[in-house]
Amino acid sequence: MEIEQRLGLYRVFLKLYEYHRSLLDEILQLENADQQTLSRLATRYVTGVIQCEQSYLITNLVESKTQTLLQPQGIWTIGRARQLAMSIPERHLSRYHAVIQYIQDHGFYLIDLNSTNGSFVNGEPIHEPMLLKDGDRLRLSNLTFSFFLCNNTQTVGTPPRELLTRLQTSRLNPQSSKLPSSDSDLELLPTSQQPHQKEETSRFLEELSELDEFSADYSTPQVSSRQQSDILDRFFIHQQSQKSGKK
Repeated sequence: MEIEQRLGLYRVFLKLYEYHRSLLDEILQLENADQQTLSRLATRYVTGVIQCEQSYLITNLVESKTQTLLQPQGIWTIGRARQLAMSIPERHLSRYHAVIQYIQDHGFYLIDLNSTNGSFVNGEPIHEPMLLKDGDRLRLSNLTFSFFLCNNTQTVGTPPRELLTRLQTSRLNPQSSKLPSSDSDLELLPTSQQPHQKEETSRFLEELSELDEFSADYSTPQVSSRQQSDILDRFFIHQQSQKSGKK
């Protein structure tokens, strides 16, 4: 059984390498990125906020910095063009790729602007305005992120008096925030905190080898756009689950 799995994995690598090397390169670059890069990748997001009659977006898609984006008409355009609300220098994006639009009493919609590489919600291509729900997974070409919806504001109670007293009298211990600066420091960390060793074989690509429709016909030199979509969405889900498991 193990030999069959390894053979299937080898054939997947071979097929990607021969006919879709750029797709394989992108997967491997993301897979081999350092933990900081993967963390940024896994937490890309757009949050639609509705507060009273004001709507706005909070996102870290632009320059990897969390920003609040106000737009009087409730229209936020995403693409490579510099003048857009979310200008992202991603070569696979169209200059005017998609729009997130807020429609009062309805919600936030994703609208594809006839982009070259398409827009997807939860792995499905969209061809008309799609109402977004909290937790939806969005992909514009190769740019993948999560959408969150916040339309409730609550005022929480005052903290207990004894807690306020503790906060006022507490002092941070500088030594407690010391980061390991050498290999000897790392060896003193609990196993759960030590850096994970890179595995010789990508877990994600092992999972990819289980794609029956992808690996069944090894003589076919083409990978359909649907299969490429499945590959990228599986990678995004894989990275999300890896990050959640380490928390």
